[in-house]
Amino acid sequence: MNTRRFIFWGGFIIILGLIIWGLIVAMNKPTGADVGAPAPITVTDHVQGPVDAPITIIEYSDFQCPACAYFQPFVTRFWNEASTSVRIVYRHFPLDNLLPDGSVQHPNAVPAAMASEAAAKQGKFWEMVDMLFEGQSDWESLPNASSTFLAYATELGLDPVKFTADFEDKTNEDLIQSQKNEGIRIGISYTPTFFVNGKIINNPQTYEEFKTLVESTASANPL
Repeated sequence: MNTRRFIFWGGFIIILGLIIWGLIVAMNKPTGADVGAPAPITVTDHVQGPVDAPITIIEYSDFQCPACAYFQPFVTRFWNEASTSVRIVYRHFPLDNLLPDGSVQHPNAVPAAMASEAAAKQGKFWEMVDMLFEGQSDWESLPNASSTFLAYATELGLDPVKFTADFEDKTNEDLIQSQKNEGIRIGISYTPTFFVNGKIINNPQTYEEFKTLVESTASANPL
């Protein structure tokens, strides 16, 4: 009986703790009023779509983030349906923070971002983005995911020698960190974070909600 009570109350306390933790996270999640405008788009950004598009979506993202993988099909579908009227900008925000136990939150987030930058050197950034998100469950827990990323590069038809050299290039890591630092500066603390025409939006649950929110925000905030 005592054992059963211990298990019951132990489980209850754990669940209660998770609920409290979730409430704290929700309360500390920045709102639109708390977050500043993203930095202007420059040549270092990865952009697809016309410069004069009436809708510009800037996404701060982490390749190892499950929520980012969940939203990637929304972004891709919106782009495919409105590619002549929307501009997509991807910025790195790897959640490589240290946890209380000394481990890294997303240990493969930066290496994955490095892989995307290496692919960009050969004109395949967006293709690598798709592969990284689609294969996230295959590499997220690997102690060293570099061979998986090289396999993706080979599948994309990239020069493996150049890809490896660019993957190890520390200037790419500097770029990734600078984008994250800029995100921190304006108040970002979670991924994905979307801005539509410079205005932060809440992350919706469905594609239809995403599309409606993007279009209504762009309409209220014309470029």
